[in-house]
Amino acid sequence: MDASGTSKWSSAGIGSASCSASDASISGASSSPPRVRPAIDGLIFDTADVLYDATLWPRLLLRLVHRLGVDATYATFSGDWERNYLADVHCGRRQYDEAFESFLLSAGLSWAQIDEVEAASRIERQNLEPNARPLPGVLATIATLCEWRLRLVAWADTPRSASGVAERIARLGLADRFRAVLSSFDLEAAQPAPQCYQAALAALDLAADRVAYVGHDALHLAGAKAAGLRTIAFNYQAAAEADFFLSSFEELLPLVRSTKNSGT
Repeated sequence: MDASGTSKWSSAGIGSASCSASDASISGASSSPPRVRPAIDGLIFDTADVLYDATLWPRLLLRLVHRLGVDATYATFSGDWERNYLADVHCGRRQYDEAFESFLLSAGLSWAQIDEVEAASRIERQNLEPNARPLPGVLATIATLCEWRLRLVAWADTPRSASGVAERIARLGLADRFRAVLSSFDLEAAQPAPQCYQAALAALDLAADRVAYVGHDALHLAGAKAAGLRTIAFNYQAAAEADFFLSSFEELLPLVRSTKNSGT
């Protein structure tokens, strides 16, 4: 908070990371006739907020700081944390605790208040993360994609190694569903850095025009588009732009099947 008591996150400016509803079903983002492209043979999934709900912890944190007088929306609060602090943690360039304290200091909290937030949130965060559950439709849809022999890669921006991400994915009920599980921590780069998408393509062993990226974050979707991937938005931010938008995860199946029939 500044001297007037106004939080730096009070005004809008970052799209919501948990906006899951859309009036649109599967629809193209452009009004121009679609260019015929090869069938989708591979998919890259951003894990957070696509395979499972990753908003539980930041929403809990927001409630804690609200009680201390911080005026912020979820979108601006989580956006500042993720872009300006957590991204470096995900790449191994910064320790989580130090980044978290710097973030809370930037909000105008005192050290005493920061100690209060850390103490109140530590146990809750440890309880929430291992108990993440897949979003509706994820398990059945991924199983069907595997039956169709599509090549799947899971990407995670996280301070964990790929083996740690694979353990989380297994707890979701998705063990052995992915050709590869990749981590920003191992690559030392987080989305939307081009090397993230290049690493996923290398793991799939497919050309970019045969692969689609499934994500929710506007910047990540833009990065995938710049890498030559088709983009599919699910549980997406208000500012997201993509080739296709899903209102339910199950809609991924007819979309992929349509590219097999005609190319799109």
